[in-house]
This record gives sequence, structure tokens and C-alpha cells, in this order.
Amino acid sequence: MDPHAFIVRRIMDPSCELHTDVLLKPSGGAAGGVCWRDGVVTGLEASPGKSVPCIVPAFVDPHVHLILGARHAQRADFSNCRSREEFSRCLDMAHRDQPEGWLIGGGWDAGRLGLTPDRSWLESVGDRPCVLWSRDIHVAVVNDAVLSQLDVSPIQGGCFHRDDSGQLSGRLEEAAAWHRLNPMIPEPSPSTDRLFVEHVVPLLHARGILAVGSMEYFRHVKSVLTQGVPGLDLSITLLDRSEEVDATSLREEFAQHVHLVLSGMKSFADGTLGARTAWMDTPWADGAPKGWPLDHTAEGTLASWASQVRSEALDPAVHAIGSAAVAAVLDAFETAGIDSGRVEHAEFVRDVDLPRFKGHWCSMQPTHHVDDAREIAKCADPKLAFRFRSLQEAGGQLAFSSDWPVVEADPLNAMLEAVRPDRSESVGVMTALEAVTTAAARMVRLPDPSLRVGGPASFVVLDEDPRQALPQGRVPSILATVRHGQVVYGDLP
Repeated sequence: MDPHAFIVRRIMDPSCELHTDVLLKPSGGAAGGVCWRDGVVTGLEASPGKSVPCIVPAFVDPHVHLILGARHAQRADFSNCRSREEFSRCLDMAHRDQPEGWLIGGGWDAGRLGLTPDRSWLESVGDRPCVLWSRDIHVAVVNDAVLSQLDVSPIQGGCFHRDDSGQLSGRLEEAAAWHRLNPMIPEPSPSTDRLFVEHVVPLLHARGILAVGSMEYFRHVKSVLTQGVPGLDLSITLLDRSEEVDATSLREEFAQHVHLVLSGMKSFADGTLGARTAWMDTPWADGAPKGWPLDHTAEGTLASWASQVRSEALDPAVHAIGSAAVAAVLDAFETAGIDSGRVEHAEFVRDVDLPRFKGHWCSMQPTHHVDDAREIAKCADPKLAFRFRSLQEAGGQLAFSSDWPVVEADPLNAMLEAVRPDRSESVGVMTALEAVTTAAARMVRLPDPSLRVGGPASFVVLDEDPRQALPQGRVPSILATVRHGQVVYGDLP
């Protein structure tokens, strides 16, 4: 089967024009439509005739986990469970529908459930190995069949949780899950992963996304992604943990594909809010500890690692959610002489650190605020959270993303959360649009998605102007997504 066959929804004439009431360009300037020939923009005015309400550049989601998200789309989803009873029903259904092999799922959220799952919640699957990941993918709960195979000796940067009686609860945090559990879990074959990835491309198109920056392990890139992904522009940031990484060989392979680029390497400075493993300056208001540093940050080698990444002509990207983690990343960038590093998440930022963000990328996920709000309220200083406006005013470069599959890849919803007028840290609609289009692309070295003469005829058609809709709490509907002049989602007049 031709992999393009399920991507192109409508074959357009070689020469087309489309009038619009509103064409939004993050760079400014007005235009009345888009004309294109053979997938290339030939003009930004169109005669009255075929008309649509609003056109914006194609969206870019610069922080996703493409292979992981594609796998999650095939697995049991616990994200809508709000009680142990709902969790049990979802587990029983998954056990019945997928009876063979390991049972793997995810998406559960302790805040929504009101409790944190443990191994007793998984007893209904019997002796079958079962692994269920939390929403943020930094915690896993496993059953006895998995625990019996695990090395549960202490591990730096992780935790094998024990209950009040000292027994293993089945909950694994951070490095315990990444370094001990992950290597045990059977993986799909590369051809299966490839099929899973191709199946999620139409889902991204339905959200107006034509380009992504994906965080991936070197082995997965080599086996699944080196040929690119039909229908997507793809930038790779390598997850640099315990694997040997050969960036040179990847760069040589990527050079053969115009829609594929290697942009960076990633380290983790801390955990997450939901797991209470984010590294904060002060303990939580409810008495919980302030988290801990991870990986190169814990080892004291983050600055030298960042220098090495930059020497490979790549960008250092560091996961940092808590205020102490963010400060440590900025310290490392300063020591390494890096003035445009990527701080992934930057959810808590102290006042003293705001000026230090000048020139650096603030790679943020506005929709995380929805679920993280419960934990933010329990922090020692909630005012430090999600400081979009303050970071922008301090000279930080905003790029908005989803971290899919942690949350849905949905740039319009990200914009909605970033522009809410009832929040002091909100930004303007055009700033948010830039953060999910042109700025997002720059951060991960993807082509500029701006509509311009000579550029690709790739854009999103909306049913209303987001400048009017979003501040009033409405998310415009996507009528069509066009890639290189061809409709890949929806339809045009």
C-alpha cells in the first residue's frame, strides 16, 4: 500500500486560489488569500470566488514523542478514569480485548482518581505481566508478575515505592521506571512501530499539525524514522541517557530526506509535578519534599554535556519543571557559554531567574496547566508557575507544544490556555500563534511555515478568526489542513 494513499484527502488542481476574510501572518502584514501552483505559493491575494473565513500557517508541535504516542494510541487508555471502579472497568476491558502478552497501558492521573494506584489495583489480570504508565510517563504501576522479575535495589534518581508496612507497592518513579523497567518491556517490531506512526499522521493533520519535533531514542530513530514520515516534517531531538549516540551517522542519513532534520539532544534535570519529583527550591505547602535532580544535573556534568552537544552542532534541550531545576539549567548554559539553549517545560521560574532567560528557548506546554493546576495550588509559591508573559518580557523565546502523548497534540487548545484573559501571565493571540508556528519551527530547525511567495502552500483553514474567538473562550474549528497544495484533512470550497 502506498503510504501516501491515506494522507491526501483531495487531489487539488495544479493551479489554485483561495480567498479569505482573514489571513494571519505572525510576521505581520495583510493578505487577502492564497494562490498556488504545484504546491508552491505564487501570490497572497485572490479574486473573490472560492472563499474561507480564516487562514493561518500550518501548526508545528515542537515537543512530542512520536513513537511513544503512536504506541499509546494502540494501548489501553486510563486518562478518563476518575475512580478506582472506573479504573478497574477499563483494566478488565483491556485484559479481555488484548488477551495475549504483556498488558501495557497508561494515562492514569492520581489527581483525577483521588488515589494513587498500586499493585493491588492490577490483581484482576492474574499472572500476566502488566505495566500502566501515569499521565506524565514518569511513574509506572506494575503487578506482581513484573515485580518478581525486577531488580529493586536502590537506584540514583528513582524510587521503588513501599507501603506503610515496608512492602513494595508496585509504583516505580523516574529512574526506577526508565532504567530498570523499560528494558524489560517487550517492544513492537520496527515495522509495527512504523505502521503505528503512519496511522497517527491523519490525527495530527486533523489538528492542523504538519510538522513535529520529536524526542526519540537513538535506536528507535535508526530502526523506524530514518526514512522520514510521509505527511510530516520531522525534527529529532535525541534522548541522551544511557545509550551510545552516533549523531554523525544520523546526520548523514537525514541529509537524504528533505523533510527530516536532527536538531538536538536532551537531558533531564528533574521529574514532574504530578509525580512530586519536580525539583523545587522549597518544599511543598502540604509538607511534601522538594524533589531531586536527575541525570547530568545530579552528576554535576550538565554544563560539560551541553558543551559537548553544541560541539556536535546540535542544541542542548533540558527538561526542567521545578524552580531549582530551571535555575540549574540556566547555570549550566551560562557556564558552557550557550546563549540559546532549550529549557523544556520551564513551569516554575523564580523572579531572579527571569532575566537569565534572555535568548534562551522557553519550550512550554500551556495545556499542561489544566491537569497541573491541582498540584500548582499545593506549591509553596503558585505565582511562579507558567510565566508566559514574564518570560517573553524578559527576552525568552516562547515555543508552545504538547508533549504528546502526555496531553493531546492540539495547538489551538494550547493557544486558548496561553491567552486566557483571567490569567496575569497570559499573552496575546498573535504571540501564541507565533509560538505554535514560526517560533516552534525555529526552535527545532524546521522550515519556516509562514505563508509567503515561493514557500510551500501549507496552511490551516479555520471557521473563525482566533483573535476574536480565543479571548472569549472559543476554540475555532479546523475546516481543512492543506500540505503542499493538497488537502490532507477536511475540505475546501
